[in-house]
Amino acid sequence: MIKNIIGRLAYFFDRISLTQKFLITTVTIVFGLLFIMNIMIYQDFKNFIIKSEQESFDAKFRNILVSKTSLYVYRNLWNEYIDFSTLFNSLDFEPELIDIVVYDNKGKRLAVKNSKQLLSLNNESDGLKIALKGENFYEIKHIDKVESAHYLMNIKNVEYVQEIYIPVVFSGEIKGVMEVYKNATNVIHNINHVRVRASIFTLLGFIAYIFMLYLVVKKIEEREIALNEKVNQLEKISLLGQFASKMAHELGTPIHVILGNADLLLEMYEDEFVKERAESIVRQTSKMKTIIKNYLYASKKPDPNIEEFNLKVLIENLIQDISFTISDNIKITYSTSDYDIVSDRGFIEQILFNFIKNSADSIGADNGQIEVKSIIKKPIVDISVTDNGKGVPKEVIDKIFNPFFSTKKTGKGTGLGLSVCKELAEALKGEIYFESNNKNTTFGIRIPVNYYEA
Repeated sequence: MIKNIIGRLAYFFDRISLTQKFLITTVTIVFGLLFIMNIMIYQDFKNFIIKSEQESFDAKFRNILVSKTSLYVYRNLWNEYIDFSTLFNSLDFEPELIDIVVYDNKGKRLAVKNSKQLLSLNNESDGLKIALKGENFYEIKHIDKVESAHYLMNIKNVEYVQEIYIPVVFSGEIKGVMEVYKNATNVIHNINHVRVRASIFTLLGFIAYIFMLYLVVKKIEEREIALNEKVNQLEKISLLGQFASKMAHELGTPIHVILGNADLLLEMYEDEFVKERAESIVRQTSKMKTIIKNYLYASKKPDPNIEEFNLKVLIENLIQDISFTISDNIKITYSTSDYDIVSDRGFIEQILFNFIKNSADSIGADNGQIEVKSIIKKPIVDISVTDNGKGVPKEVIDKIFNPFFSTKKTGKGTGLGLSVCKELAEALKGEIYFESNNKNTTFGIRIPVNYYEA
């Protein structure tokens, strides 16, 4: 049973984090020290009280005992026939007094102040043996451990008893022993009260310490988790970069062939329909090159290809090309100024393409609407995509721009779209933003109208 419990605890301890191990170990050690300190408080206070009592008793009553017993010692009449009442009366004012017993130098009881039944009993206590050797003995015991407790009188409400043995010595010879029983219940209760107060204050301090330690450990653990996630992301990005490099190399030739043939069609045919389709092929093939280049951005960030272009034409062409790839139940509208900006055309196309595809995925098979809007507020242009789809769950809002994070089903997304969009927006000296309410979700970017003037 015990072996199984130890095995389970060891298994649990192996599975938790290093910071959790540190916290559990620290708590265990401090609790152990608290327990030991509590015991030490009790023992130290008890020993202190006994020592103080011994010094006080010796100082106040040693001379009294010697003076009261000297008459009997001189006459050598320290036996059961002597009246010890004078000696007993000298100790009547001693607080918490229970009883007094007089012994001869053989350990035989000669007289008892109150509990006369003790006269017929033998005393085998260590305290008496020590006193018969000429040493004082003081000890506090629970009433149940006192040898003669059942025969003592006046012990109602007494829990602890102090036993005092003092040898009666005259001219270097031990004539007998005085035994004094005192009620030590209040003393022990006071010690316990001190223990409780000390334990409470120590525990409160310990709780505050553990709370502060918990916050520190939690912060360390959060940073450790974040660091591990960052390392994992970097490993994935490194692999992605290697894959994208190989893909760019393998697809480079077919893409150039497609572009060459599309350009040839544009030169050979005047038919508007053929030219329109050929231009679409050129744009989409160029976009493929841009997509590959932007995924290479994850491992090696390319410099933007800055040029001047018309923003309205870019958005119109993008919507025309992407309309073939989304469901017919989704209506795409746009509102944009006819304005030239200086930026990277491919970066902006890739960002908007991701925004629109995400909006379409959010709407799904339902009827929905996507609106692309641009607003010029010099020196900034705000370009946004708004949809009335399912929105983004609140619990993942803080993660949507993290690399490889995706809310789509496995195989539906890489989790790199928004992460790459964020990187591209920042490469254009701008920022990406996200807004959501019960009806609409908006993703947008704010970038300089003129890259060189930002």
